Amino acid sequence: MHKKFSLIVIPHHKGRVFETKVSLPLLYALLLFLVILLSVNFYLTFSSIHKIYQGNKIVELQKENTYLEQKITSFNSLVNQLKREMNNLVQREKNVRLVFGLPEIDDDIREVGIGGPTYPGQNQTGPATMKANLTQDELDKLLRQSKFEGENLEQMYLQLLDKRAILDHTPSIKPVNGYFSRGFGMKNDPFTGLMQFHQGMDLAADRGTPIYAPADGKVIGVSRESGMGKKITIDHGYGYKTVYGHLYSIKVVRGQMVKRGDVIGAVGSTGYSTGPHLHYEVHYNGKPVDPTNYVLSGMELLD
Repeated sequence: MHKKFSLIVIPHHKGRVFETKVSLPLLYALLLFLVILLSVNFYLTFSSIHKIYQGNKIVELQKENTYLEQKITSFNSLVNQLKREMNNLVQREKNVRLVFGLPEIDDDIREVGIGGPTYPGQNQTGPATMKANLTQDELDKLLRQSKFEGENLEQMYLQLLDKRAILDHTPSIKPVNGYFSRGFGMKNDPFTGLMQFHQGMDLAADRGTPIYAPADGKVIGVSRESGMGKKITIDHGYGYKTVYGHLYSIKVVRGQMVKRGDVIGAVGSTGYSTGPHLHYEVHYNGKPVDPTNYVLSGMELLD
């Protein structure tokens, strides 16, 4: 026979006292049932709380992901701007090297390539992670290029110091504060409409706008011609000559020595001209060359 236990329930208030007898196995079964009931209740409660927590976490992660994507987009805009600035810097450096006969640098070398990225998370493939990795790649490349260009400029500066005399006599500034209206090469004649070779560039400006010498030199020509109107020619030495046409007035005389930045005349519309502008030519070793390659400052006005 199994032992039996008496369970007595006594109410706090007056009432009937309840008493029952249970066997030991039944008591164990009741206790086991109670434990299972409490365990199931605990599991369901924990699961519900976990789902709520996970839902809130997902919402927060989505917000954070949206914020990060916005920041990455902003960084991409900055990177693109830096790339444009770097391209402008490289182009100016190329112009300087061309003008002063310095060794050119191959574009492949300017890429300053390296091996693949090694930063954490590079193998993740989420959209935000991939964008972040690409942005970091671009920033890393720009940093390498900026360091590379900085070293190039320092080296170029030292090379140019050795060419100071040539520098002083090489055209390198825009001769008038005007706007590019016609370039170098085969162009339409404004009067006949026919294609002809234009061996300089035209800079439109108000009548009387000062014209500046783009380099040191000697005035070897002051004249008036039917085509060029009032005209000045300067010999800068080292194979360079510059020509200025359609002037309103001339401020120099033949044989006069000029320095870069000296006023030599004023913009006009004399000769074969449709309106006030400066016709500007650069000749090197007796041949006309594109003057835009000899304008190393104020290039934004020639865009």
